[in-house]
Amino acid sequence: MQTADLSLFIKGESCLHSVHPLSKLTYVLLTGVAVYCAPGGYLPAAILLGINLLLAAVSGILLQVWKFSWRTLLPLALFMIPIHGFLNPDNHTVLISFHGAGLYLEGLVFAGRVLLQLAAVLSISLIFVFTTHPADLITSLTQAGLSASFAYILGSPLLLLPAMRERAKTIQDAQRARGLGSDGGVIKRIRSMAPLISPLILGAFAEIEQRAIALELRGFNSARSKTSLRVVPDSATQRAVRKLMLLVCILLFIYKIVPYQYVSY
Repeated sequence: MQTADLSLFIKGESCLHSVHPLSKLTYVLLTGVAVYCAPGGYLPAAILLGINLLLAAVSGILLQVWKFSWRTLLPLALFMIPIHGFLNPDNHTVLISFHGAGLYLEGLVFAGRVLLQLAAVLSISLIFVFTTHPADLITSLTQAGLSASFAYILGSPLLLLPAMRERAKTIQDAQRARGLGSDGGVIKRIRSMAPLISPLILGAFAEIEQRAIALELRGFNSARSKTSLRVVPDSATQRAVRKLMLLVCILLFIYKIVPYQYVSY
């Protein structure tokens, strides 16, 4: 499988690729609500993470999800684990003590739970991005009754981010060809970022302007009804499942909020 040129979408023939974009987007919402609102502590996040990894494996994108996930979560873990392990206000049980500084169980448990929740949400978000073409997302949103402008605002980041990544790589290669070294220690890498940021930002603004002009020339803001060459199939079953997932989200949110309201009274 190969990634498309202008997006993070990975071509595939799995059943998840054929699921309606709004169904996948609703499941992303359900995952986000469940890991923070469902009872059971870390258990809902662990179960959902396992389901997400299984979906990624079935769809043939487990390696890509793993690569993006650990690169995102590892820096967070390196900060969160020591900070909460030593400084969390709920710390009581000392695991390791060294010269008056103690590493506490409660802080480690808290950091682990937060990282597990983030992993569950991040994994399904990556699955959605890798299995959903931006054009299909925009088309499905317009078919659902949203305005074309709003649909494009939601779908355009899936196109802009990969383009910015490729532009950053091109700029970095050009800077290296001019003798700018970007390898070495952390300080040297930070210094090499300065010549990269300015052309990257200016290029992004130029591309946004070009996209706006191209859309205007194609009558994007026209009040006439628009047609699409892409067809995003939907079914009554998927629509019913989306409504059920939204209902579960609402119930979980009520479960999380209502007890606190009663306590305040």
